[in-house]
Amino acid sequence: MYTRKCVLAVGVVVLTVAGCSSDNSADESEVGASRAGSDLAAEAGSTEVEGPEPRLVVSDADSGRIEVIDLASEESVHAFDVENPSSITTINGRYVVATDDDRATLLDPGSWTIEHGDHSHSYIKDPVRIGELEGAEPAHVIAGDRKVAVFFDGAGAADAVDFDSLSKGESTVATTLEVDPHHGIAVPLADHFVVSTGGTEEDLPSGLELHDAAGEFVRLLDGTCPEMHGEAVFSNYFVVACDDGVLKVDADFTTTKIPYPPMATRAWSFAHGSRGSLVAAPTTGGVLVLDTRSGEWVQGHTADEAVSTGVASDGKSVFSLQRDGTFRVFDAVTGAEISSTPVLAAPYDDADPQPTIEVGGTRAYVSDPAGNAVVEIDYRDAGRIARTFELGFSPDSIAVVGS
Repeated sequence: MYTRKCVLAVGVVVLTVAGCSSDNSADESEVGASRAGSDLAAEAGSTEVEGPEPRLVVSDADSGRIEVIDLASEESVHAFDVENPSSITTINGRYVVATDDDRATLLDPGSWTIEHGDHSHSYIKDPVRIGELEGAEPAHVIAGDRKVAVFFDGAGAADAVDFDSLSKGESTVATTLEVDPHHGIAVPLADHFVVSTGGTEEDLPSGLELHDAAGEFVRLLDGTCPEMHGEAVFSNYFVVACDDGVLKVDADFTTTKIPYPPMATRAWSFAHGSRGSLVAAPTTGGVLVLDTRSGEWVQGHTADEAVSTGVASDGKSVFSLQRDGTFRVFDAVTGAEISSTPVLAAPYDDADPQPTIEVGGTRAYVSDPAGNAVVEIDYRDAGRIARTFELGFSPDSIAVVGS
């Protein structure tokens, strides 16, 4: 379905020919060998493996196909046909939700890792389609409190599915929340749901309301959030981006507003890592980084607009992809630029799907719609391009599971 491409990886310090040796790339991918028959296998049909065997999930911008690529073998292991071009969201590093105009399709790409403090267990299985949620204009897909909630903008409703249902290969809706149609969010938090309110079909929401586990309205939350858009969920709180700052909602449903730093443009979306408390947002002048625990900001400045951001798995660095096709790495503490690497085949054109960054382990993956490719970057090695996956189609959304 795709072929591997040898590329020149240009870093700040070194010029390296990389990604042409399959032996080398296998070592770099930090993958393990199969260990069939383990009694620790979490699900029927799964196999425990000796280390993470991550898979790249890519949606075709022009069809309903979603490709699942094993990052160790570089082979496609499955393709889902979801009928229409879809945007995809990663859930808990394990599942993928693909949304189009009138449905959300829940998929299990078949690779996951379970952390147990000082060690972890990794599993693989055949990818499967779990099920579908029907509704008008599904947009924001948000996981929290062992649930995933899909907000349907056109219906003004959200369906929530428990992780326990997903692990059984089912998409049973546990709770449905109903509000007015708007471009909104529903966040599972502390056995409740926090849902956006005050929006219309034309205007973004400006407030939040609390619903109980059955979906019934409880009360409005304190604090306003004009022009709400962009969220990040942590274990016991979440943040949303507003026109006048970032609103933090804790597990007791109190709120705190964190103003933007002086002269900074507002955030519209957030990326955050698998660990730590950092979020990163692309702006017209670079990347904004917020420590959501301390409320402290750091900025990485660039000469042109950032179109996507990411946070390293260890929380030590953040990434931005510039409109000109440059992938930049910044120190998460100081905001100082560490490396700069051209990765896109051409500068981003608004007519193409927007390129995005996804982080999996010690690699960042950048979709290149104009180049029909996904680029794998070793962000700890001066932003070196490790591999380029030529797809034969234009990628829309990408995800990495099992890392």
